[in-house]
Amino acid sequence: MLRGRLLAPELLRAFVAVVDCEGHTAAARYLHRTQAAISQQISRLEDCVGTDLFEHRKKPLRLTDAGRVLLGYARRLLALNQEAMAQMQPDIVRGTVRMGATHFYATAVLPPLLAEFSALYPAIHIDLQVGIAGEMQRKLGTEFDITINAFQSGQGHGVLLRRDPVVWAVSRRADPHRKTPLPLAVLPSGSLLRRWAEEALTAAGRPWVVVQESASVEVLKASVLAGLAVGVFQKASVGHLAGLRLLTPDEGFAPLPLSEMWLERADRELPRAAMCLYGFLREQLPPWDLPLASPIGPGAA
Repeated sequence: MLRGRLLAPELLRAFVAVVDCEGHTAAARYLHRTQAAISQQISRLEDCVGTDLFEHRKKPLRLTDAGRVLLGYARRLLALNQEAMAQMQPDIVRGTVRMGATHFYATAVLPPLLAEFSALYPAIHIDLQVGIAGEMQRKLGTEFDITINAFQSGQGHGVLLRRDPVVWAVSRRADPHRKTPLPLAVLPSGSLLRRWAEEALTAAGRPWVVVQESASVEVLKASVLAGLAVGVFQKASVGHLAGLRLLTPDEGFAPLPLSEMWLERADRELPRAAMCLYGFLREQLPPWDLPLASPIGPGAA
């Protein structure tokens, strides 16, 4: 019988992520958790091993001698966990999974997870498409087996993954928000963010014109950074851009609805490959169980 404390895989995963991402904030984005949750996991791991793993007073973050020792074991233990899971599934699962996801998930969250999944299931091909909210919802069940999609608060289906404020953004070097009609850079029709922006402007009696429409959020960011237009984004996708600032109600831009991200599977019998991916994502993207972040202050980046 095993006695004594065991190193929990989720704590080791957080530890390795902090090291590889060079900080708690980047690790939180990588693991799709809050920074507070990552910090708590590191504290729990330090309590478990009985020593500090990082030199907390030094920046950039540095490992202690004990941290460097544990890092090697952590990588090996996580690799062994993956190997064990693969051995427990001797039947090779094959097939193609058709998945739709928002830009933020497709670019910032899913790539490392899908790489890990592919190591476990090398015969499963994932056809991942970046989609628009309304279009993905219509196609779930016909063209998509699984989606990670955006909904207005309280209207989603499946597993709630994340809540994000939606913000108006403008270049710090230009004033397109003072123009009439207001120039907008937005996603194609069917986007929740576009609809919310148009509804808010209509309610305020302010005319607008779409000067940049693209399914690529990166294209929209570039247009806004260049000063061409005002953009509407989930804060998580632009909060790190120093060249942007957020517009406030005092400047005539009303608060927009809160967006929620939901993991949803098609309401039909899914192929085994799709069920494997859905179960993996359910495990790796834990349901939202933390309170909302504090409101964004005026002019926050």
